[in-house]
Amino acid sequence: MRYIIAFILILAAFFVIVMVIDNNRFVVREYAVSSPRIRSPLRIVFIADLHEKSYGADNEKLIARIRELNPDLILIGGDLIVSADVFDHYRKMEKAGGSLDKDDRSWMPASYSFARRIAGICPVWFVRGNHEIRLDHYDELSEYGRIFQSALEEAGISFIGNGFRDISGADLGPGAKTAADADTGIRLCGLELPMEYYKKFKKTSLSVDKIRELIPEPDRSRYNVLLTHSPVYFEQYVQWGADLCLCGHVHGGLMRLPLIGGVMGTRPSLFPKYSGGRYSIQTGKGEDGREGVMVLTCGLGMHTLPIRIFNPGEISVVCLKPSDGQQRE
Repeated sequence: MRYIIAFILILAAFFVIVMVIDNNRFVVREYAVSSPRIRSPLRIVFIADLHEKSYGADNEKLIARIRELNPDLILIGGDLIVSADVFDHYRKMEKAGGSLDKDDRSWMPASYSFARRIAGICPVWFVRGNHEIRLDHYDELSEYGRIFQSALEEAGISFIGNGFRDISGADLGPGAKTAADADTGIRLCGLELPMEYYKKFKKTSLSVDKIRELIPEPDRSRYNVLLTHSPVYFEQYVQWGADLCLCGHVHGGLMRLPLIGGVMGTRPSLFPKYSGGRYSIQTGKGEDGREGVMVLTCGLGMHTLPIRIFNPGEISVVCLKPSDGQQRE
């Protein structure tokens, strides 16, 4: 019996050590996607779920690595903050009998610092995750939501919301190979799902018609990149018309196992269908056939359950290229 106990203790210590290491490191994973509708190559750095995490002072290590990757465009898939921290700030302020100072950023220090520094690398677009959307869900926190958006916009980050932007060379970083007046053929679409689609113990059904109520129809002549937080509705996104979905939210499944992937979903559920990596769906046949792709980042931070085992933080690099391999202006 004592050998079994000793083995369990050694195993537990091993997992704790791995968790401490993985909680404080990140990796870069690269994905390549091509399409004849892409006119010019585009190098995207995609991140999500920072959750007020800092890699070095003022996220120095994270910022430096992103800068080294030389992106044309940075996309953030939400959840820079932890909504529970905002609740705590509100309760402390209410208990002290004070009022919210619009210049107070103490409840989002890492996010605010990160936003100010990353915006100097290249253009940045942001779509809110459930932690930001939750601020609008409660009357007492709505002002925090407005301050959050204002702070990021002042830093130089653009909010796409439930909208779209046709990307030209003028929308890219200074090192981009695409001429300023050139059309990349890429449409960036944003989708922010209401809080009802983030229920913990129930998956709310999402129809394609509901997506159409939230955002405009895609332009089928362009390559449509959908930036949205939740990966749960990947099939519906593709049916709507997304060619590439960039999602987060699942944190890689907390712990990742070989050949299996993530262990824990966000509802929570064991072994979620989508936890991290590249996924694809084929729709239609013949000339009408189309592949929908999702790049699901494992995120960078954590909250509530501070667990990352065999699952370090992730910076995703997504390289979009014309399928013929030739740049067209």
